[in-house]
Amino acid sequence: MLNFLSSSENVIAAEFGGKVSRAEMDELLDRLEAAVEANDTTHFFCTIEDYEGFETDGLPHIMSRGWQLIGKREKLGRIAVVTDTTWLRWAARLESALLPGISYETFTMDERDRALAWVEGKEQLPHRSAFTIIETDSPNVLGFQLDGKLTATQMNAVADHFNDALKLGQPKRLLGRFKSYRGFAASGLADADFWAMKRDMIRTLDRYALVGAPDWMETMVQALDPLFRVQIRCFDADEESDAWKWLDAQPQTEHAIAA
Repeated sequence: MLNFLSSSENVIAAEFGGKVSRAEMDELLDRLEAAVEANDTTHFFCTIEDYEGFETDGLPHIMSRGWQLIGKREKLGRIAVVTDTTWLRWAARLESALLPGISYETFTMDERDRALAWVEGKEQLPHRSAFTIIETDSPNVLGFQLDGKLTATQMNAVADHFNDALKLGQPKRLLGRFKSYRGFAASGLADADFWAMKRDMIRTLDRYALVGAPDWMETMVQALDPLFRVQIRCFDADEESDAWKWLDAQPQTEHAIAA
């Protein structure tokens, strides 16, 4: 099933679900080709739920038409693929790596509205900031919120912020609030300052509270806890007030690290 959404002339927006027929794929390609011919730049938005694939008898035909579009990739702009299906997001990321020069982003379903706004040019950045600093009423206690995927730029900014605090002998205690965690940009692996900051944090802290951390992170913390001097405790999302009491501080202001 393929449904088209109302959109501006240079944006093709569609919803995929169930099994997609060859005729539906042809209609999608017809619209894309017409938009590419009519506009300097064409943008594409799609959501994918309960996807069961498409009719394979038309695969060579569809691939041939798709390659013709890729040949005009200089006229393709922002592309957003919105799905909660993990393998589809990985496939979309692989495809994006094969399409240099195109702004290609993947989103989860709860990011649908932002994804569409980005494709339509109403949002400058595809994703909201994943990292937020939480200032507290104690100079020795800091907090952060992680919600999404850390970009390389954010990893660098996070390292600068906490390294500055470490130079002042702060913080001694830290709270991490986890809304969601989708890893970090591979390019950030080369940020030596970020990894040095994490190492120095572990050496400096005496208490570290994790609030709403995913199960795998809690398991890892429990396994590694005997190796660290810092006391690490995990709290459920609805126990954040208890975590702040354990750190002997209260949150004051929050500000996002640039995406």
